[in-house]
Amino acid sequence: MPDPGDIPWAKATANELNNLLQVISESSGMLESICPRSADSDKYFAILRNGVERATRVAGMMANRLGAVEAAKLPRAPEVPKALETATAVVGDVRVANPNGPRELVLIVDDEEFVTMIAQRVLSDEGYRVVTAKDGFQAIDIYRKLKDQIMLVILDFTMPVMDGADVFAELQSINPKVPVVLSSGFAEQEPLRNMLSKGLRGFIPKRYTQQKLLAQVRSTLDALNAERSGVRRVL
Repeated sequence: MPDPGDIPWAKATANELNNLLQVISESSGMLESICPRSADSDKYFAILRNGVERATRVAGMMANRLGAVEAAKLPRAPEVPKALETATAVVGDVRVANPNGPRELVLIVDDEEFVTMIAQRVLSDEGYRVVTAKDGFQAIDIYRKLKDQIMLVILDFTMPVMDGADVFAELQSINPKVPVVLSSGFAEQEPLRNMLSKGLRGFIPKRYTQQKLLAQVRSTLDALNAERSGVRRVL
């Protein structure tokens, strides 16, 4: 049995390993589906799958060292090579990931499929319900339908046709107090300052880590909840 003082470190390490395995497995499945087939590509994807399988066995060994009770609390390593699936349900005609999650409903707007997939996975694993949009038009349509349920919008700035500033303006025309956090890798500060002056709730730079995403989402939602509670007390 491990020393009790080592268990928190081992659990954190196993959790991080599990997250990396999810990213590698899902990335591998996506790349394999879009890459041209050849003897070389088949060989390298086989090597990648083998590496994930070996890492999965290491995660299992770590769980065993923690003991049966502690190991039961660890996240389960993903099946390889199949990408992990998240439970979904359709609300109206909008697909909601983790529909029975105990936490708030979050809308992710991003034209990068991989970024959206990982953000959805991270938030779903933390108990949030998630809807996604691949462009501004889809985001506006979804928000119009679910504006009373969506508690936060994570909005990419650089998207085709409509950028983040245009989408933000359209969302505000539906709900002037729409809670939006901007997500971008752009270096221009003026658009960010303009959006903040108009009610933007925060900014998270790409590529964000799991910890930064979760921290920004939770802190923004907690601040919004505190503001609503304050208004109720005044009334």
